[in-house]
Amino acid sequence: MLGRERLVKSAIRIHSCFVRTIASVVGSLALALAAAPASAQLSANDGYAADGSYKLQVEITPYLWLPATNTKFDLGPNSRISRSVSSGIPTAAQLASSLHGALMGYTLVRYGPWSAELDFDWVEATSNNKFVSGPLGNTVGVTESASMVRVAPGFGYQFVNSAVADMPLTVDARAGFAFFHWDASISSGPPSLKGNSSFVQPWLGGRLAVYPAPQWRVTLDAAAQGFGVSGGSWGWGVDLLVAYGVTDWMDITGGFRALKSSRNEDDKGPAGNGKRIFDLLAYGPILGVGFRF
Repeated sequence: MLGRERLVKSAIRIHSCFVRTIASVVGSLALALAAAPASAQLSANDGYAADGSYKLQVEITPYLWLPATNTKFDLGPNSRISRSVSSGIPTAAQLASSLHGALMGYTLVRYGPWSAELDFDWVEATSNNKFVSGPLGNTVGVTESASMVRVAPGFGYQFVNSAVADMPLTVDARAGFAFFHWDASISSGPPSLKGNSSFVQPWLGGRLAVYPAPQWRVTLDAAAQGFGVSGGSWGWGVDLLVAYGVTDWMDITGGFRALKSSRNEDDKGPAGNGKRIFDLLAYGPILGVGFRF
């Protein structure tokens, strides 16, 4: 009972955080739309002053991400359980009832061609199933859940700053590492099975940004991670984002994100003859507000 109370309290905290984030995004959008029209401020020269010298530029963008998910996990030889949790893009009612969703925050700091970034993701998927079991035809409810936290710092260098068809264009090379923590559980009434793990994987990627109009920016981010470490694990991430500058310090950003992460971990238990596996694919629309200074 004590463990269940902790899970309930944790779910309430996550739900409260999620609601506050939605309210913050909606409120910021309302303020932005009510603001006066902005002069051009989304520029391929971020990180530079007017005279061409290096200038520190900071961009902070919290996102609301509503992904469809496909999660597979095996809790190891002691449990002998392998399950899959899948769901489509959640509705508002599903978000309120199951706490299925994700939060994302992104910070980018530029100084001339150099950049530093920090990406944060939280993804949670739940599934409730019922099946008939036993000679009496009893209906048994099974709840499966899986969640992942990803924190990914990195550094970049802008090696292209040019124009195509009179549209400014920049390309950055990026590298860093990602810290992951995953939890998975299967419960049927009182009995439950749980597994979790934390690990670190390197990543390499690139960023292409195009500025089709003074107040618009289209960005494509892509990265590969893992590179076979930790039992052959691999992963990748892709973002396609469109930003519109509303004021000289705020922009509205929307687009699509996909994230694939996996982990094959040697079992450290007494048997020592198996692996714990976690594999997550999450993809869906994102909406955020960027703050620049």
